[in-house]
Formats: sequence, C-alpha cells, structure tokens
Amino acid sequence: MKTILTVLMFAIVFLFGCDTSNDLTVNPAVDNSNTQVFKLIPLPKKSALWMDSVFTISQLIDGSVGGRIIMANYYISETGDSVEFEVDLRIPAGAFQGSETITITVDSDSAAVHFYPEMVFAEELRLFQSFEGLNLENMQTGTIDFVYMCNDGSIELIKKNGTQIVVPQGIVRVQNAKLLHFSKYGWIRKHINGN
Repeated sequence: MKTILTVLMFAIVFLFGCDTSNDLTVNPAVDNSNTQVFKLIPLPKKSALWMDSVFTISQLIDGSVGGRIIMANYYISETGDSVEFEVDLRIPAGAFQGSETITITVDSDSAAVHFYPEMVFAEELRLFQSFEGLNLENMQTGTIDFVYMCNDGSIELIKKNGTQIVVPQGIVRVQNAKLLHFSKYGWIRKHINGN
C-alpha cells in the first residue's frame, strides 16, 4: 500500500510540477540536445478567389478597464476545403497604462497569429485560439505545440491550460494561454531525430 501511495504522490507532484516550470527558449532549428527540430505548421494554400484575403481586426482598448477581442473567420483552400480559425483575446483590467489600438492578424503562411503593437503587460492576457482544416497527416499529437515565436527565429514555450489536437479534422486549439507580451504566437511541429 505504501508503494502505491508513493507512486501516486510522485505522479501528482510530477504532473503539477510541470505547470509551474519556467518558460523555456528553444532554437527553432535545434535544441540543446541537437535531436529535436522545430517547423512551423503551414496553412493550406488559399484558392485563387481568396488569394488576396488578409484576416485582421483592430480594437481600441483602455488598459485600466481591459476588454476582449474576438475574431472568427475562414477561407477556402486550393483543394476546396474550408480552413477556419478563431482568436479570443481577453485583456484584464490594469494590463497596461493608457489606451492602445490592439491589432490581431492571422499569418498568411503558417498557423500563427501576430499581435500588435509589441508591448509588455503588467497582468497576464489570456488567449484561446484554434485552427481547423490544417493538414496534420503523419503528425503525432505529442509533437505539436503552441509557442511564442521570437523575432530572432527562436521559440518560447508558454504557460497554458492545455491544447487539443485532432489530426483527422486538422484541428489545433489552445486554451487559456498566458501572454505577458505581444508579437507572434502559433503552432509548431517538433521532429525528433530528424523524423
């Protein structure tokens, strides 16, 4: 009985310990062990009728009050399939001083979202984001993650409540990602040993 309780306690400490770990910065090409390679998950190419479509939204937010910005849209890929995405950004009161026009733009090539202007926050913003209709064939769910993409090309793992990946439908979702600064956030695929 003691052995079972010890194993159970170790598992609980391990699981909850992962949630409190510091954010990590990793080179997108190779990590410290030189065995993991990271690639952005591409968006399916747009059909000719949607080629010039840019998906963006801007909203004036008073930092002392906070607010919420929601963008939901879709496009048709060159194969005729629908690619849908949703971004739900929740800004708490006191996140920044003054008022700022916050702009959210979906990346044109990868399953990522840009946030402007680049700024740092006093309180964590919460992000709920999803893409549906991606080509995730031959990708294992454990190799897919949602990250902050630095300007220098490196990535930073961020705290979040969880991700949902459904390979057959090409769905990736992040729930309650904690943002302390703006730039580009999106989905990567981790290749282990070059696979």
